[in-house]
Amino acid sequence: MKRNVLLRQTICLMSALLLTMVAGLSSCDKPVELIMAESIELITEGDLIMGENGSEEIEFAVTPADATFNYDTESEDCQIMVRTGTATSGKGLNYTLTGVAPVEGKKGHYIAVLTDKGTGKKYDDKVVIDITAAGPDGQMYTVVSPKFRVRYETWPLFTKFSFLKEDNQTAVYEDIELDITSGSARISSPLISSPLLVASFDHNDAKVYVDGVEQVSGETVNDFSKPVTYIVKSKNEYRFTIEVTYSGLPVVFVETPGRQQVPSKHEDWLAGTTLKIYNPDWSVDYEGTTGMRGRGNSTWSYPKKPYAFKLDSKAEILGMPKHKRWVLLANWMDRTILRNCVSFNLATRTGLAYTPRGQFVELFLNGEHKGNYFLCEQIKVDKNRVNVDELDEGEVDGGYIMELDSYYDEDNKFKSSRKSLPYMFKDPDDVDSQQFAFIQNYVNNLENALYDNSRFATGEYRDYIDVDSFVDWWIVMELTGIWEPNHPKSTYMHKDKGGKLIMGPVWDFDWETYMPGFQSQYRIKTSLYYSRLFEDPYFVSKVKERWNMFEDDFRALPQFIESEAARIAGSESMNHAMWPITNVVNLDESLSFDAAVDRMISAYEAKLNWMDNKIGNM
Repeated sequence: MKRNVLLRQTICLMSALLLTMVAGLSSCDKPVELIMAESIELITEGDLIMGENGSEEIEFAVTPADATFNYDTESEDCQIMVRTGTATSGKGLNYTLTGVAPVEGKKGHYIAVLTDKGTGKKYDDKVVIDITAAGPDGQMYTVVSPKFRVRYETWPLFTKFSFLKEDNQTAVYEDIELDITSGSARISSPLISSPLLVASFDHNDAKVYVDGVEQVSGETVNDFSKPVTYIVKSKNEYRFTIEVTYSGLPVVFVETPGRQQVPSKHEDWLAGTTLKIYNPDWSVDYEGTTGMRGRGNSTWSYPKKPYAFKLDSKAEILGMPKHKRWVLLANWMDRTILRNCVSFNLATRTGLAYTPRGQFVELFLNGEHKGNYFLCEQIKVDKNRVNVDELDEGEVDGGYIMELDSYYDEDNKFKSSRKSLPYMFKDPDDVDSQQFAFIQNYVNNLENALYDNSRFATGEYRDYIDVDSFVDWWIVMELTGIWEPNHPKSTYMHKDKGGKLIMGPVWDFDWETYMPGFQSQYRIKTSLYYSRLFEDPYFVSKVKERWNMFEDDFRALPQFIESEAARIAGSESMNHAMWPITNVVNLDESLSFDAAVDRMISAYEAKLNWMDNKIGNM
């Protein structure tokens, strides 16, 4: 049983004072007869196995039990030592006697503490405990214990501890060796995808147990979702605790040509980049070449960069329909890293035609782990994405994806006539003059129908927009508490051939969303065209109708948040250690991951209940 060394030293000092009184005169100046030790018995059986800078204890008993001797190891007059053979001192040993203390309740019993000097030298010595003291006659008397063995091990009985790929085919990407120089080890790795792991170890023929089950190196499976303690038994018992933080997510490996730096979105694609994606069971999901560059406006300036890919040919990725264009969202400013994923899931609970799909992944760029990313579809025209007809040469009526963004940084763009909203051609981004004029006129006609009172009164604007999509998009935006449409930023509309202007897809939710401060207010009811739309009783009736249609699905969203948070918890802890947030945006930056997720859910539920009441009373 281990005891507090400081307590031992205190007891030793008290003992030294007592012995000084015993060896000298009492308070009455009468001589006191010394009681000499006659024999030493070893109570602790077996070898003392030392590690570098480690300490071990051995219990011994002195006869007679009331023998007096100075056992203060820090005193120059200390009368006890550990030595080898017939040597007269313990000097030259790679360990030293650092404390001796009586055993409480066992008179004559003592605990001696031996401590390795940290020389790193191996040793295997047979030693004795030696008590040497002057008797009443002035002669020196020595009492010696039986011999016991003190030997050095790098770590008691374990000489190697690893998780090998050959034993963990679906759980680890490559061999992982642990540092076993102390009594515990921690490993955090995105290359561990499962907590069910098989350890390989060398243990010098000792018995090794976990929860009473004997372990077989390279065979026994243990669940490392919680710390696992290995008990190593020989003549003594040792405990070795391992904590594993694993990811469980797909892993994306990217290598740029010559490991060049990735260019910004304003530069040419970096061609010849190789991309390899593994599923969590380490089967290959995708392997090929791609163009790569940065993406985003303000997000590109952050420490953790977002990226875009343009594959050499269309391909499915992680179960998502095939396409060339994909993005990696960094979510650097989001303490939960869930805001985009959760908002996309919320949008799928409405009638919106398309919402980008995505998967959380681990990213390795040019051999360096970059943390957790959200690999998702880029908003593009495609039958599996924004499903509008692609424009043929000479066509003008569709399909288009338009982005409304105050950055106003695309080549083809215009400001609307009434509201001066910044419309940009997102797909196709290269249009001819007739196509450009068609959409510009269409938008201006919509605004004229909205803001001319007589035309608005007849509901003419409904000939230009898909009302249900405008309602559903507004509900998603309000539930998340986003502010971006007020600029506007990251706002999309699309139009098919012969069809109306449809709101969406949704995009970009990592800034000021799911915040308690916004749970009792509308955030975008006056943005874009919504002030005018809410003046129309028909539009209000549609808001009530669509809310009632989807409310049960909205109320189930917290369950999704909790499940996703649990699924990415290991990845998040590694990511947050790599990328601490220095921007104060969502006011949860100082919280733990769990606390930030709880705050997110609480804010969402409060906003949901507030909107339910408001919409019911419109």
